[in-house]
Amino acid sequence: YRRSPAHVPAPEGIGELVQVPGEGFGPGDHPTTTMCLMAIGRLPAGPALDAGCGSGLLAQAWARLGRGPVEAWDLDPRALRQAAHSLAAAGLAKRVSLRHGPLEALPAERIAGRVVLANVPAPVHRVLLARTREPPRAVLASGLRRAEAAPVVAAWRALGLRPVSMARRGSFVCCALVA
Repeated sequence: YRRSPAHVPAPEGIGELVQVPGEGFGPGDHPTTTMCLMAIGRLPAGPALDAGCGSGLLAQAWARLGRGPVEAWDLDPRALRQAAHSLAAAGLAKRVSLRHGPLEALPAERIAGRVVLANVPAPVHRVLLARTREPPRAVLASGLRRAEAAPVVAAWRALGLRPVSMARRGSFVCCALVA
């Protein structure tokens, strides 16, 4: 259930995400975001990295599920502002660390052993792969067009991860992989 801060909270037992208006990518109704939210529960618990966090919905979902702390990176300060406001409205600001900067500057140790949430285009997945020295615990690879998905998934598999779910919606693919 996705709501703005002005709306009534979800009924008891229904998971919710709070999204304030803003310019970050990741509205809950975008096919790639929807597929990620459906697959996120298949990933193992642990510290997570939301690479290219946009509006912060994946980081918020991870924190809401209590799966572990999240470090969320994005280059766009407007997206980070929206993510910060949404996390505060959801009462989850202390569980997510927001970082401003390009993923090309992401230290390799921020990937190793973490759950990587990456709802980003194929070129950004290639940046993450180039930054990876030791494999992550799991990867949620989305934001991929059908023609781009196979090589990206193959590259994560070459690092020792195996797919546990694959979803397709329209021209997009989302794959959850675990070590």
